[in-house]
Amino acid sequence: MTRIVIGFIPFFATPAGRVIEEVYNKWKDKDFVLDLETDPVYASELVKRLSPDRVLLVGSSRYAPEGISEKEFILENKDPWYMLELVRPGLDGRFYLEDVAYGLLIFGGFDKVYAIYYNGDYSEDAVMMLEKKVEEKYQWLLRL
Repeated sequence: MTRIVIGFIPFFATPAGRVIEEVYNKWKDKDFVLDLETDPVYASELVKRLSPDRVLLVGSSRYAPEGISEKEFILENKDPWYMLELVRPGLDGRFYLEDVAYGLLIFGGFDKVYAIYYNGDYSEDAVMMLEKKVEEKYQWLLRL
């Protein structure tokens, strides 16, 4: 059976982060769900311990379009300086979805990392819509 890890990066100081945190709280009792609001190296170690086939990250970004969006991360360049620059902000204490995703690609050995972004205001509807999207994406990844 395909093993999936879902990693949440719930930056609760923002309205979008509060939405992500509420969805995380609904999923956190599952053994394949992690809070990955940490540096990219440690996040990679946490994920590798679960030996997943695929990784789904859920977080926010001010650069994401309004609402719920998706992205797939791949490592396009294996130059060490390029890779260092991708994770440097996460090593300096900025724990954003992008930093964790690139950390998983570089330190975790994954070929691709899937992501769901939420960017917007806090509302119960937003929590329900994001929770539904996470469930749909999880089921889709299981079938890949």
